[in-house]
Amino acid sequence: MATWTTLPDSALEPGKPIRSIDALALRDNPIAITEGAAGAPKIQAQALDTTADEKNWVLGRIIEASVGDVGTYAWLGETAATSTTPGATRAGSNLRYVGVNKIAVSWSGASADLTGGLFTVTPAGTWRCMGSSLTFTVPEIGATYPATLWLRIA
Repeated sequence: MATWTTLPDSALEPGKPIRSIDALALRDNPIAITEGAAGAPKIQAQALDTTADEKNWVLGRIIEASVGDVGTYAWLGETAATSTTPGATRAGSNLRYVGVNKIAVSWSGASADLTGGLFTVTPAGTWRCMGSSLTFTVPEIGATYPATLWLRIA
């Protein structure tokens, strides 16, 4: 990574030869800017050429992500029968990828027919709950293990 060097105006004198140390800074500073070096000015969003095809630019970065990468979403269930509220975070070791075969719930509380369950694959990292899930007991199957949408944050 290139190092950013602040050049005072007095270091560059019109009509005088440039010092090699200042020439090196003039060579390295543009690289330091693009690499985000400490002290270097930041490239502003307006300078990025994404306006012509911004949608495809964004989608191109999304499709490069693999399952479980930071910034990806997954439908996960907790390994314990606990209710989860939006914004809660969990270690991946407490979550499992889930699948749901069928959901038919009567909101009157008269019946519930849930099938599905936890897979054995444990995601890595830390995840933020992006939905909500409630633990409840179904007489035929016992306590449920809630599942909802999660975002990997670390």
